[in-house]
Amino acid sequence: MGRATTAGRHGAASGTSTAARHLVTAASVAYLANCLWGTAVAVRVIRTKKLRVVHHGLFVVTATLTGVAATTPVWTRDRSALFLLPALVPLAVAPRTNPRSRAHWRVAVAAAPSYLGALLARGRPGG
Repeated sequence: MGRATTAGRHGAASGTSTAARHLVTAASVAYLANCLWGTAVAVRVIRTKKLRVVHHGLFVVTATLTGVAATTPVWTRDRSALFLLPALVPLAVAPRTNPRSRAHWRVAVAAAPSYLGALLARGRPGG
């Protein structure tokens, strides 16, 4: 008999852990891109008079990918995305803060440890 073809929870295919790691990576890259864009706007490297939608679009992508990635421990054995759960709080609060205030970037930066933890944990067996 050959190797088992299932490795995940409830008989999920072994590729689901790979999908979980890809989702964690995608969410983290989206978060970084969003932070870099927001910083560039804040220090006036980029003028967003006509491009305001870019930051909003990046935020929607970041929040969506983070939310989806945070569900991966439910359907895989990969636990690295559990680190993303605390990031959902700053993602919920950031749109409600004044974008020109210090509170906005402080809230946004508060999510950084979650993304870093998820990225570092994804290389470990079992998440």
